Amino acid sequence: MKKILITLLFTIFFTQIIGYAKTRNPMADLWADKEFQKEFTASYGTLAGFEPKLNEEERGRLRDLINVIKSNPPKAIEKLIADIENEKNAAFIFILANLYFQEGQIDEAEKYYKLAIEKYPIFRRAYKNLGLVNIQANDFKSAIIHLSKSMELGEVDGRAYGLLGYSYLTEENYYPAEAAYRQAILMQPEITDWKLGLARCLLEMGNYSDAVSTIETLIQEDPNNTDYWILQSNAYLGLDNTLKAVRNLEIVKRMGKADLLTLSLIGDIYMNNEMPDLALIAYLEAAELADNDDLDTLLKSAEALTLTVNFSQAEQMIQKIRENFSQSIDDESDLELLTYEAKIARANGKDQLAANLLSKIIERDLLNGEAIIELAKYYADQGKLAEAFTRFEQAQKIRKYERSALVAHAQVLVNQKSYDEALPLLNRALRLQSDRNLKDFTDRVERAARKQ
Repeated sequence: MKKILITLLFTIFFTQIIGYAKTRNPMADLWADKEFQKEFTASYGTLAGFEPKLNEEERGRLRDLINVIKSNPPKAIEKLIADIENEKNAAFIFILANLYFQEGQIDEAEKYYKLAIEKYPIFRRAYKNLGLVNIQANDFKSAIIHLSKSMELGEVDGRAYGLLGYSYLTEENYYPAEAAYRQAILMQPEITDWKLGLARCLLEMGNYSDAVSTIETLIQEDPNNTDYWILQSNAYLGLDNTLKAVRNLEIVKRMGKADLLTLSLIGDIYMNNEMPDLALIAYLEAAELADNDDLDTLLKSAEALTLTVNFSQAEQMIQKIRENFSQSIDDESDLELLTYEAKIARANGKDQLAANLLSKIIERDLLNGEAIIELAKYYADQGKLAEAFTRFEQAQKIRKYERSALVAHAQVLVNQKSYDEALPLLNRALRLQSDRNLKDFTDRVERAARKQ
């Protein structure tokens, strides 16, 4: 039960939190990057060996054009478009594409980068900038092709590697993404996005130890960034180091940034480490943040406390849910809480209260197999075996609860030493779903039956 609890919530939590590294687009702040601005402005010049050569007349045109670009980019676009059909030099088509890219006209930029490449197939920077345009348009498959081609032609810089890594990451191709990000970090160690991307790859590939180390560098650079603490807690969970994971999450809580999901995970981790009092604190704090859409999460917390026989804490959790949702709780959720309350009442020796609660549940929901089984157990404890067996048989007719009812029915029979009667029920349960514990129990019952 404990492992199931932590695994389920970890899956949900991992999916949502790790998305921070994936959804953050390194292109978002591109035009605010002074280094990129400088690099992009320089691209209006030419690069010998990998770009079209300019004759004297073309160099003069370029000088005049650059002056227009500096003062009035839209006018420069008009000037280039007027002669584009007769333009023979791909350098000017490339400049037109750059201008469109700079103005945010992505479709036009893509069109003219492709035309520049068509006229000059080894146009290195055209491939790179086309890759940037592809990323801006969320066309990551094309971005991988064009960025890789620019590198093949010698375009080696941190940004190109980082954006190539981001494209591979978005396509869920993690091994080349990791390699690209590592190269980007070597060349641009100050860029946070590349480290985040690498952490994401490592987490996706299950390389949790390296992920812990990578995220540690991010935490050292910005210890107030709660996303980093949460990402690292995921890596610790992957290593099954739940106490270090909860340490990180407690730091987030002290920063005042823990949301309901984080608080619920804190509680579940404490439950898995048999610390129900600490778990209850986290669960109650989660309840204070909850709205109607979060009720299922709170019910799972109440269930965890009840099924692990931490009844005092379970009662407090149930009371908090009832207080906070007294006006809005739906019938199904109310019945679930009543079932837990009945279990707690039985465990505390309040048998009549438990029976009353269970009867109310069944009156309101004839197919509530859990309550029917619980009531059957109550009758069995009272020695009212006929009533107990009737209820077990009733629950066995409900497909969702058939196996549980069969096992519970068999356990009562075993307690009565009616092994021969218990065996068919256990074998039916095994046919529905086999597991080692039930198989071992059935084998022991079979041996006992042979000895009678």
